[in-house]
Amino acid sequence: MPLTPARQRNAVSEGTALGLLTSGRDSLPYDKVRIDLAFAGAWRSWSYRTQFPQVNTDLAKGLDGVHVMTRADVNKQVFALYWIQEETVWHIRPRQPDWTPESTDDLDYALQMIDSDVPLIGWQELAGQFLERFERKS
Repeated sequence: MPLTPARQRNAVSEGTALGLLTSGRDSLPYDKVRIDLAFAGAWRSWSYRTQFPQVNTDLAKGLDGVHVMTRADVNKQVFALYWIQEETVWHIRPRQPDWTPESTDDLDYALQMIDSDVPLIGWQELAGQFLERFERKS
């Protein structure tokens, strides 16, 4: 059964958070333009994007990359990870206080909770492409 639009959006946001955590990033400075451009570029080249047609549509209709990426906030129905903005920083937080990206069991749990068939390497690919663009010096 296909994922609902809301579940597609949450999966992409939570999956991106997972990929970033496994890349050693648990926060990002709130630089809207840099996040928007970096996420949109990473998304266009991501091999799993066809599994999320609603996110493709959202971006094509002009939804900002920062809103796509950080959609899974504390109030959304996500079970492993969520985003929270504190002043000028976006933080990734686990729902379970003892969750850690160094634990294979915790990573497996997060993957099971994210609504998708994307493997961990897929989320790492998206996060890696995002970070490459985000950290690029102009």
